[in-house]
Amino acid sequence: MTWADVSPYAQAIGGPLVGFIFGSVLTSYVQWGFEKKKQILLRHRELVTAWRLELLPMVASAQDSPEIWVGPKQSKVLSSPYYASLRPHLSQGAVKKIEDPTMGLVLNRGGASPSGSHWAYRFPLKIFVDEIARIEREWKLV
Repeated sequence: MTWADVSPYAQAIGGPLVGFIFGSVLTSYVQWGFEKKKQILLRHRELVTAWRLELLPMVASAQDSPEIWVGPKQSKVLSSPYYASLRPHLSQGAVKKIEDPTMGLVLNRGGASPSGSHWAYRFPLKIFVDEIARIEREWKLV
C-alpha cells in the first residue's frame, strides 16, 4: 500500500477529525468564559447584598445612639469583614473620610434636632450608600 492509495482516506477522515477536535476545544473554551463571567456576576451580587444587609445597618446603628462616629463605633465597622471586602472598591476620598480618626459629627447639638431623614446628619451612612451604589453601577448590576 502506497501513500497514493491511503491519501483519499486520510483526506476524508482527517478534515472532519481536525474540525471535531478544534470545535470541541473552542466550544469548551467559550463555555468556560461564559461560566466565569456568570460566577463573577454572582459574586458581585453577593458582595453588594452583604454590604447592604450587614454593613449598612451596622453604620446606621452607629448613628442612632451617641453622636460621634470616631471611636468604638468606627472601630467596629472598620474591623468588620464586610468593610474589609468593600474597602478595595471604595474611592480614595471615601476611604479618607470613613477612616479619618479626627472626623466626628455631633448631632442634636444645642437644641432642635434636624429631621432624621436629612442626609447631612447621616455621616458616614451617606458615603457608604453612595459608594455601594457607584460600585453597583460600575459592575452593571443595576
